[in-house]
Amino acid sequence: MSYIKKEEWTILPGEAPAIRRNCSGCRKSSIFRSSGNFRMNANGNKLDVWLIYRCEKCDTSWNMDIYTRVAPGTLGQDLYNRFLENDSDTALDFGCRKEILSRNKAEALWEQVPFKVEKTFHEAKDASETLDYAERMISAENTVPVERIVSVERIVSIHNPYEIPMRLDKLLCRELNCSRKDVACLEDSGGLYIRTGGKDSRSRIPIYMEAEIREPFPRG
Repeated sequence: MSYIKKEEWTILPGEAPAIRRNCSGCRKSSIFRSSGNFRMNANGNKLDVWLIYRCEKCDTSWNMDIYTRVAPGTLGQDLYNRFLENDSDTALDFGCRKEILSRNKAEALWEQVPFKVEKTFHEAKDASETLDYAERMISAENTVPVERIVSVERIVSIHNPYEIPMRLDKLLCRELNCSRKDVACLEDSGGLYIRTGGKDSRSRIPIYMEAEIREPFPRG
């Protein structure tokens, strides 16, 4: 009997990406890293919030804009307090948000960022009870449609909330402890199928991707 295992993989950064930008202290392009501290400035009933970065060579500061001229009440008390307390998780979150990096025209060095994969495992199900994985075929001897159950051992839903630039084959190599050649063999044999979010194993992982993986798989 064939069973289907469903897994949720969430790719999370271990730190905010460093930023490459011109440094007024070094007077040339340099690398800035998040200090993990916020700067807040109240002007009347409006509030500005920045995340402070520092040049790794001369310690010159650069403030990345988070909120500009907003009413303090729009942030909510919890977020407001986290800014005041320089909460590390909040600094990591805002330092990785694509829309904020883009708005500040920040050149984020994602290739240097360590990442982790949080996994959630769901109860295995009998494939014969899961109609999503039933494939209708036409018999060579008969034109009557017949149903064949496709054996799919693992369905992996991949979440990449910060859109960390990463190819699927790189992720699979790490999480399945195999080589890129192994992943290519798996794909060529039909043991890897991208259901949504990409064309093949060389595709970059978007915010959401779903793949079917057969085990065990051929190794090169």
